Amino acid sequence: MAEPSSGSLVAAAVIGAGLLVNGEAAIGALCGGIIYFVASAEISIWTRMALTFVSVVMGYISAPMLATVEVLGIGPLDMPGPAAFVASSGVVTVTLAAIKAKRATTGGQKDG
Repeated sequence: MAEPSSGSLVAAAVIGAGLLVNGEAAIGALCGGIIYFVASAEISIWTRMALTFVSVVMGYISAPMLATVEVLGIGPLDMPGPAAFVASSGVVTVTLAAIKAKRATTGGQKDG
């Protein structure tokens, strides 16, 4: 049986971790990831799940940076939710497009 102090320590750690997460950014990133998942039906389910996970994580991490950027006279977003949504829904798409463009210019050859 666990000692009461260890249970209290785990509860405090979970609560503390919850306080460190920006809820608005997390929800925005999740929504952007869902949009990516639904829009990429042409790839396998496992690949979509992996890329959706990457999209959510990178969207959450990129939200503070994107919240301060102004692009083509639009922005800054100044809100973590919409910033995370935009980052999450675009990060994997832009990265995959860059990889495909690189492959097209090198004739499909692998680097290295």
